[in-house]
Amino acid sequence: DKTYLDEWDTFINASELKGKDANIKLSTIIHNKTGEEKNCRVDIKILSPAGKQVYTESQSCKISEETPIRTSFVLQKAELWAINSPVLYSAEISVYLEEKVCDKLMIPFGVRTLAVSAEKGFQLNGQTIKLKGGCIHHDNGLLGAVAIDRAEERKVELMKANGYNAVRCAHNQVSEYF
Repeated sequence: DKTYLDEWDTFINASELKGKDANIKLSTIIHNKTGEEKNCRVDIKILSPAGKQVYTESQSCKISEETPIRTSFVLQKAELWAINSPVLYSAEISVYLEEKVCDKLMIPFGVRTLAVSAEKGFQLNGQTIKLKGGCIHHDNGLLGAVAIDRAEERKVELMKANGYNAVRCAHNQVSEYF
């Protein structure tokens, strides 16, 4: 469609906590390649890790070639993403023209805080964690530089099984799946 969303333009910041509630900031850009301004509606739904709808919002707007959309809201009693419990929420963003969906994105995100200091080192959700990691290349050994989803997943499984909780990707870009 000539009116669309791009996942690389979509950003969700879920790193600010107040007690058990998370302040979420979401931004995206609606692209309109029709050459004319249009009226549209943007629906935002947030699904919990269990798949339950926990937030919804609808915005009407006039879109030109590139129209930024921003919103912020509070998720009450947010479940935190952690190394041993990597729970993810999902943001479903839909663009409607004349009550017809012209594009929809589903973006996963985790709620967590990150901090680094000389005194406490790296902290995830207020807890100090020792980083144990390695440097990897984009390839998959004997399989070569081909990006096979299961091979990328297995690479992470092997690293975790060997006690790694951090990774540095070497000079060549890793696959999007990794």
